[in-house]
Amino acid sequence: MSRMGEVVVHKELKELKETRRNQILFFAKQVFSQKGYHNASVSDIIESAGIARGTFYLYFTSKRDIFDSLLDEVLKELRQRIRPIDLSPGAPDPLAQVKANIGRVLEFLVHDPELTKILLHQAVGLDERSAAMLQAFYDRVLSLIERSLEHGIRMGLVRPCQTRIVASCILGTMKEVADQLTTHREDLPPLEIVVEELFNFGLRGVFARSATS
Repeated sequence: MSRMGEVVVHKELKELKETRRNQILFFAKQVFSQKGYHNASVSDIIESAGIARGTFYLYFTSKRDIFDSLLDEVLKELRQRIRPIDLSPGAPDPLAQVKANIGRVLEFLVHDPELTKILLHQAVGLDERSAAMLQAFYDRVLSLIERSLEHGIRMGLVRPCQTRIVASCILGTMKEVADQLTTHREDLPPLEIVVEELFNFGLRGVFARSATS
């Protein structure tokens, strides 16, 4: 076989392995979402995916290994969707950038409810490693929100406030809304309305303007 042929075969095998690994992850997240981490087993995943036990262990060493891979996947995707606030001249308004971040995050969570359940329920309190991963992610999100609030205060768009506390309130609200979006999907308005309500709540609370004047 020529060198070029070897390269092609190697690429095809790599793509085939990646496809099979993603298939196993797909069925695993359904199992974890339905049964929870502690009640799920490798046998459940194997049965759901329709693969041999040996095939599973070609890609993952344990139930925990595949769970960590799923958690890494969701955190990686969310990090890509939450973009740093651009404060350079000519950049969009910081609050508009925050709103866009909210929209991208909620869009991802709504379209993959199994991963959302893993993030919000299964990974919480699992162990120190999971806690550290989640805390590092949430700290990054908090910092992004806080920076946008601070710049909004300087521009006169946001009232003077304890930005860390307010950022924590906004993040907590986002997590609860995400939970509602994935557990009560049929009762909620379109996503763009949810984003608008969440954004306005973070900025203005629930009082009408006349009530606060």
